[in-house]
Amino acid sequence: MKTIFFLLVMGMGVTGCNGWHKYSDSDNKIINKIHRRSGLQEIDTLWVSQNDTAVFRSEELIQRYPDRNARLGLRYELRNPKDEMYYFIYNDKQQLVQEGKYTAQYIYEGITYDGNFYNTKRYFYKKNGRLNSVHYQEDGRNFKLEQFAKDGQLTKITYFNKKTGEKEKIEIYKNKKLKETRIYTAFKTYRTVKSF
Repeated sequence: MKTIFFLLVMGMGVTGCNGWHKYSDSDNKIINKIHRRSGLQEIDTLWVSQNDTAVFRSEELIQRYPDRNARLGLRYELRNPKDEMYYFIYNDKQQLVQEGKYTAQYIYEGITYDGNFYNTKRYFYKKNGRLNSVHYQEDGRNFKLEQFAKDGQLTKITYFNKKTGEKEKIEIYKNKKLKETRIYTAFKTYRTVKSF
């Protein structure tokens, strides 16, 4: 009897207590993390997850597109945003979906805008989890769109006019080198400059 009890205790010691705990991906998720500035040059930084109900309010909505069927989506709203705080926002798959500084009041060309993210990067992913594109905004206006291939290489950068929102130029890349640049003169009219 003492031998069986001894073997049972030794078996638990060898396998450890973690052998009885089922591992869950949610055990390793970032909820939120704060970095406070120590000098004037640094900025406060906050890492948050969209699924953290203390930080975000989520609501379901129906997304409608003219060329596709309607589908169910989620919209996230920041609950108590901190002014002048730089946010790194992650989704439930631990993918970075947005980064940028929240500003309570933003002045652009003499017009004051309410609180929002005005200088941001938004990351979009394919179904397999690889990066599809990065969308840049400056002063709350579309500025640049970087698109990536299946292997993660940059394929195209589209630059936009911040005032009109129209395409200014497109840089096309092949094998990590600039192949050609399309400079737009009108809506669908452009001239091509080949790179050597």
